[in-house]
Amino acid sequence: MSNLKEKKQKLRKEYRRRRDSFVRQMDGASRNLSFRRPPSPLARLFQPQQTVAFYRSVGSEAPTERLVEYLTETGVNIAFPRVTDNGAMEFRLVTGPELLEHEFRNIPEPGESCPLVDPDVIIAPLVAFDRSLQRLGQGGGYYDRIFARYPEVTRIGLAWSVQEADEIPAEAHDLPLQMIVTECEIIE
Repeated sequence: MSNLKEKKQKLRKEYRRRRDSFVRQMDGASRNLSFRRPPSPLARLFQPQQTVAFYRSVGSEAPTERLVEYLTETGVNIAFPRVTDNGAMEFRLVTGPELLEHEFRNIPEPGESCPLVDPDVIIAPLVAFDRSLQRLGQGGGYYDRIFARYPEVTRIGLAWSVQEADEIPAEAHDLPLQMIVTECEIIE
């Protein structure tokens, strides 16, 4: 295993631990209020009829549910990722949570009956980030490949502030995000 891969694995382990600990210590009200409404710099990016691709938050990840509800009410189309049989990721339009099924790694995904869409904005999960807007994902490369497929689409990460690292090691294929939103600041 290369030194860079080992470093990334160690970072993932440490920042998952930090994120889990941080979320365990939060009271329910604070967690529910986090990421409920988009802050102004983020809100300006969303227009009615646009398609915004979200992830379905799992465990201690920054929650997306309330933000999805808010944007749906404003007329934004919401898409979620679905991993295909060949291991690629695609986005499908979802009009309600009942259209999400447990499929890939027990993460709710849109059913095949949901229409395929090309996103205008991608909201991505992450394990860690740095001030240069580099993102450390789960390690499967799904978002790296989707970012390469849609290089012109705005890429935004949602994270808890404790997920900030001094430096995320980047490889040539790693595209930085354009914005990271935490519970207490926006990094651009």
